[in-house]
Amino acid sequence: MRIQFSLSCQKGTIIPINYQSEISQWVFEVLSKAGSELATWVQQRGFDLSSRNFKLFTFSPLAIYPYEMDQVKQEFKLLGNQVKLSVSIYIDPSFEQQLVHIFRQVPLALGTLDGRPAQFEVKHWQVMPPLAYKETMQFKAVSPISITTVDEVKTANPYLLPDSENYDVSFFTHAVRRMKAAMQYKSLAALKMLDPAFPMHYRLLGQAKSRLIHLKPNPEGISQLRGFAYEFEVSMPQPILEFCYYAGFGEYPHLGFGFIEVK
Repeated sequence: MRIQFSLSCQKGTIIPINYQSEISQWVFEVLSKAGSELATWVQQRGFDLSSRNFKLFTFSPLAIYPYEMDQVKQEFKLLGNQVKLSVSIYIDPSFEQQLVHIFRQVPLALGTLDGRPAQFEVKHWQVMPPLAYKETMQFKAVSPISITTVDEVKTANPYLLPDSENYDVSFFTHAVRRMKAAMQYKSLAALKMLDPAFPMHYRLLGQAKSRLIHLKPNPEGISQLRGFAYEFEVSMPQPILEFCYYAGFGEYPHLGFGFIEVK
């Protein structure tokens, strides 16, 4: 499911330029308050909402115009009273309304206002319609996509450039690995989700822009991640493409990476 939120805030709120950690924690908090049916659905797939190991979600950057930016302090000062945010979760559509209700009840804690913690509350929302999938589609990475090499020997800089010779290998390997984990490591071919003969294809469209995101302390122990914002064409089996559309492309989508939209 995908939900586009309009969040209300106070004019003059100060938020950090790197706010991905706070949004990730907000989504985790919402999921942890889900009812027993959703908790059971998640547990049947080998995850546990209370321990926050269900990470099949991603989100867009905040749309915060108008604003002032302080490069020295690495902060945004919001000059309006509303921001927009899209959240995408790989979950059964029957739970959409339950999650929307919880999102409305749980404010997003982010930034400060007059030196005190600030909160953002859901005022409007829209559940986005399902995507019409095609064998080959073009997308743009709204939030950066982070891909590291799948080689056994890691280098000092494991991040791959989207125009690297073997980028497609790592791109598809990470997608299949994440989906396999979501299916409790069952054979995707046996589940009719992956035809080994399907010719998966990746093509970079235009130039990629590097993004380095600094993160707050997290269970993964990751202080920063690099990704790339770019447009691309991809051919994938529909079940895997749908999984990546909702759960995010690349690595660490739950930390604000891999949110894409149709080009």
